[in-house]
Amino acid sequence: MEKVIKSLFMLMIGVLSTIVFSQDIVKPGLIRAQLTISPSYNLSDNQSYFYIHGNIETYLDKKLSIAGEGYYYLGNLSSENASFDFNHSLFFGASYHFLKNNNDLYVGIQSGISITKLNGQEYNLLNTNTGVNPLLSPVIGYNLYIHKIFHFFIQTRFVFGQHNHDMYKNLTEFRFSAGLGFNF
Repeated sequence: MEKVIKSLFMLMIGVLSTIVFSQDIVKPGLIRAQLTISPSYNLSDNQSYFYIHGNIETYLDKKLSIAGEGYYYLGNLSSENASFDFNHSLFFGASYHFLKNNNDLYVGIQSGISITKLNGQEYNLLNTNTGVNPLLSPVIGYNLYIHKIFHFFIQTRFVFGQHNHDMYKNLTEFRFSAGLGFNF
């Protein structure tokens, strides 16, 4: 009886994976969106920050997509004072996709802006101003399209930029995101 159950289970897994991976999900006009909590590591001050990361992307064809992404600053992980009161950012750019079945590896480049304000206590400043700073970010990621409605994703990016208001502060950091996304 145990062998029969194992055999049926393996057959069911095989049939389901054939159905799932035979669907042509990625096509021109596909819109995908995701929202997750994203940790990061700032290379200049050795602090770990957290963001709410939102993304919306549309495929122009099977190999090329454009995306808009936003990061809302939640704070830092360390017990030290954070360098920033806030460090929000917006990005827009394109990605090139290496698609095989429903596996989607991609690389891209995005330009963006950060809206930042230094923590005055950390730098002994009486007043700090909000600054808008240019950013540049290479992106690499992977999507696994399980169904026409959703996908799993993992994404990393390296952010280059600097805060130039009140005092110079390097914004260079590594960000990581993963989770479940939805397709429209």
